[in-house]
Amino acid sequence: MKLINIAHCFVFSACALCLSLTAEETKSEIPVEEIIIPTEISEPPYEVGELPSEQGYYVEREGQTTINFRIVGNQMRVYWIDENGLIAEPESGGGSVRLKGKPKIRTYFALSPVAGDAGIGGTGIVKPPHLFTVFLSLKHADSEELVTNSFRYTIAMDKPVDSVEPDASSAN
Repeated sequence: MKLINIAHCFVFSACALCLSLTAEETKSEIPVEEIIIPTEISEPPYEVGELPSEQGYYVEREGQTTINFRIVGNQMRVYWIDENGLIAEPESGGGSVRLKGKPKIRTYFALSPVAGDAGIGGTGIVKPPHLFTVFLSLKHADSEELVTNSFRYTIAMDKPVDSVEPDASSAN
């Protein structure tokens, strides 16, 4: 009787193992949500998930989104760019910008959310030429702590970076 019980247990265990292996093989994989990266460059105002033109100054932050400061139509805009180069949710609701340079221009701008745009910006006009040192201070989303970055902004940063190589055979 004991031998029969042991044999039944052995057969039952073998069947259970075969069923679990078969179920593992036939289990359909759960489809992973694919990230669709747009190939066409969007025009401002931007929405989250759009592909912006590459222009302005980029503040690289390790393990986080990149902060993009740009001047478009003589107005300042700050965007957060994800690892795929797409517009991300703003990580700050405000801040300020101080400009040092020539010509003498208005030096302080408050930054706040812009209606219909996924970034923050200043309401004032920044007269050209755009050649100055920028002190960009952004409030942390979690607290009122300000994080300041300083960098040199040049006239060339106003225009999008061309993805087309210049023709070397053309006469200048």
